[in-house]
Amino acid sequence: MDLEQYLKKITHGGFRSFIRKTAELGVQCEFIYSESSHILKLSYGGKSIFCHKSNLPVYRRMGNLTKNKEITKTILGAIGIKTPRGIVANTLKDALKGIESEKLPFPLLCKPLSGSLAKGVTWNLTSLKELKSAVQWAQKAYNKKRSLRFLIEEMFVGKEYRVLVFDKKVLSCVEKIPAGLTGDGHSTLEELIHTFNKTRVKGFEIKLDKTARETLKREKLSLESVLPEGYFLKLRNNLNMSDGGRAIDRTLEMSPVFREIAERAIEAVGLTYGGLDFLADDITKSESDYVILEINPNPFYNMHEKPLVEGRGVDVSKTILKSLFPTLT
Repeated sequence: MDLEQYLKKITHGGFRSFIRKTAELGVQCEFIYSESSHILKLSYGGKSIFCHKSNLPVYRRMGNLTKNKEITKTILGAIGIKTPRGIVANTLKDALKGIESEKLPFPLLCKPLSGSLAKGVTWNLTSLKELKSAVQWAQKAYNKKRSLRFLIEEMFVGKEYRVLVFDKKVLSCVEKIPAGLTGDGHSTLEELIHTFNKTRVKGFEIKLDKTARETLKREKLSLESVLPEGYFLKLRNNLNMSDGGRAIDRTLEMSPVFREIAERAIEAVGLTYGGLDFLADDITKSESDYVILEINPNPFYNMHEKPLVEGRGVDVSKTILKSLFPTLT
């Protein structure tokens, strides 16, 4: 298998960027096979480092803690970092009891306790009927009925950010914006989608799938509709860039207060490198309210790099590689 064949098999956006950067910087890549999988050997300047699957080869002291969102919230709360109020449940009946006991107000969010990539997550639940559907959706997403544990949390209304911390310092911060369209007062939705998609990297365009079409139907719109100038139509709740979401660089604008919070959070869960899903009124203003939703020990980070990010962007791959191979130029 050559490098290009290997890259086609990688689904982790950050790791794909990382491997491409090794070739660009002259780091030698060698595949070492075992019976069950392959290992990638990276060599430069007489030093070798090994990668397994799509995990970046960075030191993690207690990375497994973040696999359980409840444990993550408990640790962050113990050092005074805000997380959403919520309850853990195994069944809808348990969830209803917990919501009543904790007096959790709608809107709520439902997500699997151990999950990633927004799989099985439902946002902005405004009724018990919607909550029931969300629990069923989470169970279906993981093909489980009674054994799936899930979180029900308060919805924090604010902007969503992804913050990367590496070696105890914030490396990058981007504001994440869901797939949507901004009206100009004369273009149809079909024309706006076409114009937007021309600016996107292949595979990251707005998709007119079932979710997007249901949004149009709910808003009583069609592809021939014209949005008022400046009006933003959100097509879906998730912020995945592969669905047409956007990422805007806020690294230099990030408040020192929130930098310190992000750095303390990653240190508390024992990570050298991690990504925080951060909600705040405005991460550039120290007085803003905030919560940390969760921490990922091996986050996708291509949204922080060019060409996907809008604005300055950060070469995350090069930063990590230079820490692994200090003699790289």
